Amino acid sequence: MLLGSAYGQVGRDREKDLRIFVGFEPGGGADQVARTIASQLQRRTSRRVIVENRTGQFGAVPGELVKKAPPDGAELALLSSTTLVSRLASKTFPFDPAKDLAPITKIGNFAIAFAVAPQLPVDTFKDYLAWIQEGDDQRRRIAVSSNTTFVEVLNVLLSRSTRQRLEPVYFRGITAILSEMRDGKIPATVNTMTSLLPPHRGRRARILLATGTRRLSTAPNIPIGPELGYPSLDMEEWFAFFAAPGTPAPLVAQLNNRLRSVIADREVTELLKPLGLEVDTGEPDELAKLIEAHRQTWQLRMATTGVAAAN
Repeated sequence: MLLGSAYGQVGRDREKDLRIFVGFEPGGGADQVARTIASQLQRRTSRRVIVENRTGQFGAVPGELVKKAPPDGAELALLSSTTLVSRLASKTFPFDPAKDLAPITKIGNFAIAFAVAPQLPVDTFKDYLAWIQEGDDQRRRIAVSSNTTFVEVLNVLLSRSTRQRLEPVYFRGITAILSEMRDGKIPATVNTMTSLLPPHRGRRARILLATGTRRLSTAPNIPIGPELGYPSLDMEEWFAFFAAPGTPAPLVAQLNNRLRSVIADREVTELLKPLGLEVDTGEPDELAKLIEAHRQTWQLRMATTGVAAAN
C-alpha cells in the first residue's frame, strides 16, 4: 500500500507533502542518506518528499521539530545515534528519544572515520602518530563538526589508545572542514564514514582508520581500530527515522513497511553503499530497544572516560 493510501485512511490530508528533517548541512553524510532515500521514496509514492536541513544543537533540531509536529506522519526526523548520545551530557538537549518521538525504523550502520589532509606526508595511522610527535601542538588539532558527548568520549578513547593528546577544533560541517584541510590549516578530522568516504574516494581526504568490529565491505582497504591495537575503537553507530509522538499505530506500521521496503531495495542499497552505510532496518519496537541499549553502552563509556553526565 502506498503512503498516500495510508494517510487517506489514518490522516486528514492525502496530498500533504512528506518532510524529512536532517540536522546537518547539505552535502554531509546524513544529508546524502536522506536525499537518496527521499528520491526513491517519492518515486514509489503519490506524494512529494522534501528534505529540509535544520542545523544546530548537536544535530538534534529535527527531533525537536518532530516532537512538536502533528501526529499525522507527514514530518519525519532522520537522527544519528551520535546525536542521541549528546543528551546524556546536555541539560538543554531538546527531546528524549525514548519518550518524545515515535520510532519508525533503523536505516543502517556506519563507522566513525579518522582522516588526514591528502597532502599530509603520512600513509598509515602509525605514520600520523609519529608525525604529530615530531612537530608542534598545531599538528595535534583534529576537526570535528559538532561539540558532542560522542566526540568528547571518542577523543578520550583515541588519546588513551594512542597515548597522544589530540585537540578538537569545532566546525559547522564537513564542507568547512574539507576546505580547511585542503588549505593546510588543519591536518586531520574525526567524522562519520558517510561524510568522509566520498571525499576519501575523491582524494580530498585520506581515511587512515575507522571504528567498528569489521572492515567496511565497500572500503576493505581501510583498517579498523581493533586491528591496529586499539580495542576501545570498536563502536558502530546508526541512522534511524522517527515520527511525532502519538502517531497512530496503523500509520507507524505503514511508514515502517514503506520505508523498509524502499531502503532495502537493491537499487537503494547500492546507492547507500558508497556512502559507507550498511543497510540494516527493523521494526519500531526493535529500534526502541536499540535506543535503550545504546544509551546504556554510552553511559558506561562516559563513566570509564570521565566525561560528565547531565544531572
